[in-house]
Amino acid sequence: METLELFYPQIAAQAGPYKLDQGIEFEIFSAKSSYFDWAKIRFTEGFQPEISLARKDPAAIELGYDGIMEEVFTGFVSHPYNYGGGVDEITLKDEMLLLEDTQINNTFLDTTPQEVISYILAQAGVGKRKLNAQGYPTRKKLPIRQMSGVQAINAVNAAWNLKKRFFFSGGVFYWDEKPEQQKVYTFEYGVNIINLVRFGGVWELKTVSAPFIRHSHKINVIHPKISGEQEVTKVVSSINDDGFIRTKIYF
Repeated sequence: METLELFYPQIAAQAGPYKLDQGIEFEIFSAKSSYFDWAKIRFTEGFQPEISLARKDPAAIELGYDGIMEEVFTGFVSHPYNYGGGVDEITLKDEMLLLEDTQINNTFLDTTPQEVISYILAQAGVGKRKLNAQGYPTRKKLPIRQMSGVQAINAVNAAWNLKKRFFFSGGVFYWDEKPEQQKVYTFEYGVNIINLVRFGGVWELKTVSAPFIRHSHKINVIHPKISGEQEVTKVVSSINDDGFIRTKIYF
């Protein structure tokens, strides 16, 4: 476990050729219930340049402290500047956008789930992957016609009667696997917890910027209302109305 004193958070964003560290607001959403992460970058009134971006331009958002930055989002532009979203806003989606934009038309013979998924990822240009290596019986024939990469992976799960989660984290595709967690961070009442409330059967822990926490991570909570190790189901980071970076962690 590790307890951090979190002061003076920093932000750096990139979209296409543009690198930005001021004049912007952002929102980043990541949840176990969604197969993709998304983010928005908004330009404040004092900084609204003419920006030329195209769908699939690479994008990233970093948060950190004392010059040590950590990527909290990597992916691509899904809606360019002032297109299909709010005014002075860019919408981003993680690498799942590549799978959504890839069409699969193939018939797989004597195959396993991992072989089909590997083919789908290759067609989408996804090189980094971690697939559960569990053995499954081969299927003699599996036709996939005019499906996106996401639809095709769902079809693979259905063909083997599986309900396996898949998502990207840090640019790596995971199927029935989780990213390795190097540290379990502690959030403590009176130290780095701003607020802790429960609604709808879910706890919401508000803290300052916590770029190192992702969904499916374990965290340690020390609070009069609840204590112990918890598994994160959702993380939302944004700049609040007062201009401060805040992270909401749900478990």
